[in-house]
Amino acid sequence: MNKTETTKKNGSDSNYPLLDLIQYIASLFVILIHCGRLSEKDILHFTLKVFFGRLAVPIFLITAGYFFCLKQKASPSYARSYFKRQWKAYLFWSIAYLPYGIWFIHQLSLDPHLYPVALLVGLGYSGICYHLWYFPALFFGFFLVQKAIKHFSFPIVFSLCFILFTIGAIETYSGYLQETPLYAIYAVYRKMFVTTRNGIFYTPIFILIGFYLATPSITKPRSEKQGCLCLAISAMFLGMESVIVCSRQGADKNFLFSLIPVSLFLMDLLVHSKRLTKMDFSHLRRAGHFLFFLHPIFLESTKWITGYLGERPLQGLPLFFVTFALTTLSLKLSTLFRRRGTVRKEKNKIATS
Repeated sequence: MNKTETTKKNGSDSNYPLLDLIQYIASLFVILIHCGRLSEKDILHFTLKVFFGRLAVPIFLITAGYFFCLKQKASPSYARSYFKRQWKAYLFWSIAYLPYGIWFIHQLSLDPHLYPVALLVGLGYSGICYHLWYFPALFFGFFLVQKAIKHFSFPIVFSLCFILFTIGAIETYSGYLQETPLYAIYAVYRKMFVTTRNGIFYTPIFILIGFYLATPSITKPRSEKQGCLCLAISAMFLGMESVIVCSRQGADKNFLFSLIPVSLFLMDLLVHSKRLTKMDFSHLRRAGHFLFFLHPIFLESTKWITGYLGERPLQGLPLFFVTFALTTLSLKLSTLFRRRGTVRKEKNKIATS
C-alpha cells in the first residue's frame, strides 16, 4: 500500500483529510477480507467483503497513480526515488514474512529443492505473504501504463486496460462460464499462474485512472453535487453486480466492472472536496500502513493459537476485532517507544552541550 503523497498539482504541500480517512478505512477492509466468513447471514457477509471490501485495493492503486503523476510532473527524477523507496519497503516486508512464506510452501508438499524457485515466484509475482502481491502488481502495472501513455492517447490506453481487465474478469465470472471453451483456457492459465489478479490484468486500469485524475487537460471538471450523483449511481450498479457475482461464485471476486466508475468518482471527490479541510488526519496514514503491513502477523497467530486451544481457529468478525486491536496496540507501543527514544536523545544532546 502506498503512502498518500500530500502534494498539490503545483507541487506545494496540502492536506487531504477525506482521502486519509478513507484509506485508513480501506486498510480495515483489507483485514476483513482476510478473516474468512464474516457472518452466517449472506447479505452481511457479501456486503462487507464484496461491496465494500473490494474497493480497498482500487483506492490504493488510484491514489498511487494520482500522486505519482503529480510528483513526476513537478520533478522528472521522482520516478526513480519513488520506485527505489517502494522496492526497499517491499523487500523489507518480504524478508519479515519469509518464515510464513516457507511455512506456506511446506504446506504445498513441494520438493525441498524447489523451495528457492517457489520463493522467487512469490517475490516476483504472488508475494511472500498473501497481502504482498500488491507490490509486484503495482510495479508491473506502472510499467505497462507508463509505456502505453508515451505512445497512445488516454482513450486508447483506457480501452487496452479495459480489455485486459475484462480478460482477468473471467476469474470472477468463472461460475457462469463452466462448460465453455473460455473456461477451459482459463483453467490452463490458472494451473500455471494461479490468479489473474496481477500487474497485467488488474492494476493497470486503476493506475491509469489515477493518471487521468491528475491530468487537468483531459479531466472534465464537475461539481461536488454531480460527483456525488455519479458516485451514487455507480454504487448502485456495484451493488447489482455484487449480487450477480455472489449468486454464482467463481474463483474469486476481485474483478467487478462497477469498481471502475465507483473508484473513479470516489477518488475524484476525495481529492477535490473542500469538506474537513481544517482537520488533519495525516496520522491515519501511518496507522493505515501499520494495519496493512502487520495485520497478517496477528491474524495468523490468532488463528493458530485459537485453533490449537479450541476445536477450530477463530474467524470472521471476532478475528477481525482481535487482529485490529492487537495491531493498533502494537502501533501505540511503537509510537510510545519511539517518542521515548527521541526524548532520550534530546536529553543526551543537552547534557553533552
